[in-house]
Amino acid sequence: MSNPSAPAVVVGIDGSKAATQAALWAIDEAVGRDIPLRLVYVIDPLEPSGGDGRAGRQGAAHAALFDVSRAIEATGHPVKVETEVLRGRPLAKLMEESRSAVMVCVGSIGLNHARRGEGSLAATLAGAALCPVAVIQASPGALAAPKVNRVVAEVNNGSVLRHAFEEARLRKVPLRALFLRIAETPTESDDGNRLAQAQLSRRLARWTRLYPGVAVESAIIRGHACRYLAANAKPDQLYVTDSHAAQLCNVYVAGCSVLTVRSGNL
Repeated sequence: MSNPSAPAVVVGIDGSKAATQAALWAIDEAVGRDIPLRLVYVIDPLEPSGGDGRAGRQGAAHAALFDVSRAIEATGHPVKVETEVLRGRPLAKLMEESRSAVMVCVGSIGLNHARRGEGSLAATLAGAALCPVAVIQASPGALAAPKVNRVVAEVNNGSVLRHAFEEARLRKVPLRALFLRIAETPTESDDGNRLAQAQLSRRLARWTRLYPGVAVESAIIRGHACRYLAANAKPDQLYVTDSHAAQLCNVYVAGCSVLTVRSGNL
């Protein structure tokens, strides 16, 4: 039995490999919080059924949920799994889930490709959901949880930094903290870098005290984070950012997993 109003980590399932990988990635999120992992399959009544009819689509949904549940069970992690089949528009249903969810996870492909004509469901969800949203970069290899070897985040948003430190601690990986600056002229570069380094250290001081076990790497970069991601994003990175900034930058095409946080999501 599942309780949609109870706190859980919600994963959108659609039968794709990307969705299964997102569910496997989300196991640590649920175990770390001691809450259920809720797998949700949304049947869109407006999409063609392909001749299978309602019963066929219902059967396909239950089969997809069963397969993902088996994959989770095979990991041996002590996580409680809940499943449910819903009917409606996928974006609307996942938005409803975000009202009580601690986090919503989706694959970077799968839901995106399956819902042609309404843009990227993952990106739209991440920009409007009421909880953090993880868009997990699909791995072309074996069916396993995509690895996170580094968390990356800017330092100018306290909500983002908190989630970034939490993720780095949960996954036992270093955090790369980015400070963005633009040098007006070459002669101002040295002074600007010293000032930026002082500001970066000041903004990180509180968080390094709260998370002493997290190794922090800092970097001062010029321009917007979009440019940094375009040059440095890797599939094993998790980029944590504000949901509004993510929409402006369209970070979902950068080639790494993305966790978006609304400023009020603490």
